[in-house]
Amino acid sequence: MAQADSDSLSVTVYYPCGSSSISSIAGNEASLKLFVHQLDSVGQSPFFKPLSLFIASSTSPEGSAGINQALSRRRNQSVADALNRRSELFRTISASPECTVHERTTGHLLESTAQSAYPAMRHSKVTLLFSMEREDTVAALEAPSADVAVIAPADSLPEEPPVQPQPGSPHEAVSHPVAFIKTNLLLDCLTFVGASVEVPLARRLSAEATLVYPWWSSMARHRTVQLRYISVTPRYYFGKSARPYTSFFAGLTVGSGTYDLQWTRRGVQGTVWNVSPTFGFSHHLGKGWKMEYSASVGYVQTKYTKYTQMADTPYGEIKVKDYPWVSHVLKTVLPTSLGVSLVYTFSRTKHTHRHGQ
Repeated sequence: MAQADSDSLSVTVYYPCGSSSISSIAGNEASLKLFVHQLDSVGQSPFFKPLSLFIASSTSPEGSAGINQALSRRRNQSVADALNRRSELFRTISASPECTVHERTTGHLLESTAQSAYPAMRHSKVTLLFSMEREDTVAALEAPSADVAVIAPADSLPEEPPVQPQPGSPHEAVSHPVAFIKTNLLLDCLTFVGASVEVPLARRLSAEATLVYPWWSSMARHRTVQLRYISVTPRYYFGKSARPYTSFFAGLTVGSGTYDLQWTRRGVQGTVWNVSPTFGFSHHLGKGWKMEYSASVGYVQTKYTKYTQMADTPYGEIKVKDYPWVSHVLKTVLPTSLGVSLVYTFSRTKHTHRHGQ
């Protein structure tokens, strides 16, 4: 039995999130060019015999399994097309029965993989096994197992941050949000000072507390906007994205406060409470930042008295209640909030040690 000298050639290219375009990442072109040069060089040998060609593409955990599988398939096709255009020898090998293709998804790693590892998971790897025959009989070699993850070292990823540690390494860093601090830009434009704190309770469940506290008046201009209002909102997020708490959400807001509102010489003072269903959407902006849009309509009950601003009294400008013994009560359904909020995320990074790798 003659002994064959067996070897392999491989190339890995990377993609932006959601993309199958090879040209989107600098360095892919050079990697493909080098692979083709090596393949054509060894292919000139009369002893060269391709044994198997294995093409595998992977996605990061964002998105559903169906979307990621379709994306992996497009990535497989893109790298195969790119190499077919560059090398006639590769085109011949890829059309043979020895060529196998695999679409790999990583949704099962969503809970255990740090986001810093995602760029290295968005890749396609082409592996060619061949032998340099010395006689007619050659030992057969198997293709790499489709169950084994093929992820290149982080330092081979062009223009992407280094990945430390890799998924499945003995040490792994996982980041968890612990609080969201937000401000409603619409209220800020009206000088209605306010802020909210949202605390995660479970994977899709959180609780938010909001304080609104505009407190200014101008007796000379007969204007007052004074409000002390606080609310609490449990929320449920419907999405399953890799970034938690970035999807459509629904909640129930319960709030209460006191107010003094005047825009002419006439004004009202009173108390208010409300119960309102809340709906909205949240999306990622950048590291630690996201935007949020929300609105609520619900039941409002307020008890108030009317007053008139009087001048030239022994006490100067004062607000005199029209009928101090009369209180008005209003019970109705009204829009209770409208928010366009800028949100900052405070996270905690947990380092885990994995055994049995």
